[in-house]
Amino acid sequence: MANVLYPAPLKVGSKIAICSLSAGVKAKYHTRLDIVINGLKNRGYDVIEGEFLRQNKPREQLNAKAHAQQLMGFLLDEEIDAIMPPMGGELAMEILPLLDFDAIKEAKPKWLVGFSDVSTIACALTAKCQWATLHSANLMQLHPDEKNPYSLQIFETLTYETGSKFEQGPSSLYQKNKPSYAQNPNELLSPSEPTKWQCLNYTDKRTIEMSGRLFGGCLDTVGLLLDSPFLALHEFKKDSAPEGLILYLENSELTPTTVARFLLSLKLAGIFDDINGLVLGRSEITQSHYDAFDYRHALDVALGGCLFPVIFDADIGHVQPNLNLVNGATCTLIADINEGIVNSASLNIHLS
Repeated sequence: MANVLYPAPLKVGSKIAICSLSAGVKAKYHTRLDIVINGLKNRGYDVIEGEFLRQNKPREQLNAKAHAQQLMGFLLDEEIDAIMPPMGGELAMEILPLLDFDAIKEAKPKWLVGFSDVSTIACALTAKCQWATLHSANLMQLHPDEKNPYSLQIFETLTYETGSKFEQGPSSLYQKNKPSYAQNPNELLSPSEPTKWQCLNYTDKRTIEMSGRLFGGCLDTVGLLLDSPFLALHEFKKDSAPEGLILYLENSELTPTTVARFLLSLKLAGIFDDINGLVLGRSEITQSHYDAFDYRHALDVALGGCLFPVIFDADIGHVQPNLNLVNGATCTLIADINEGIVNSASLNIHLS
């Protein structure tokens, strides 16, 4: 059985590469980018910028081969300790067939940090190379003055030794509106809406528990690849997670109808045979073109008959804040349910 490999803890002087995976940062966001990079430097990290980090021309063409070569350089560089893309992007999957995973397996493991399309590459590193990766807020959200505990937990998690444990729970509030970094480069998280995690299939009062190794990311991209050679979830479970998996997914741009199709396709592909529980993030798009078919209906259609627990509207993904979920780590999630509402929950994550 292949063990999950945890990158060395970050410390003062650790070298972090900031690079794009599929799309550089547009010029209107460069001020914000400079702020968050300086925040890393002020924490004592040695920061280097990738060649394609910034888009300096309108409609600048981004080359998948060039991005793959740059990422390979950082992944194989023994001096690099972590890679933090500023944001996700659109087509990170383009570079997957251009990466040399055999060479990556021989390199020193490095933290890859972020969510959205970052999870496309992160999941591949975990599945094919057994590297633990961190699903969390992206660098562009990590203003040096940010005090949100989920954001601060990122820097704590990156210092943990193998064998460490930490606990998280639901936020009290989430942020409904998207940030406007172009207009306000110093914008911080401003959660205002009450958080309400929910549980599918359990309407009575009870306590549910799910445990296994964490694996997941953005449904829009990861959902297309779970049965592919690049993520091969069944093989990862067999080789590195015989105890089973907690799969987590979040929706970026899919309508409820498309969410249902994606989840049904995973069920038909047998992906759900390998999981002990499913955790879904809040969806920014809750209504389909047809008023009768909303996000909850999509989940009922796709997952209503599942025997494993399903938590949804969790703090994962494009509706901030973001839990810190370590792909490859073992996790136990315990939640008290009453009439389908999660009254309390704890995620105990073990870097084992």
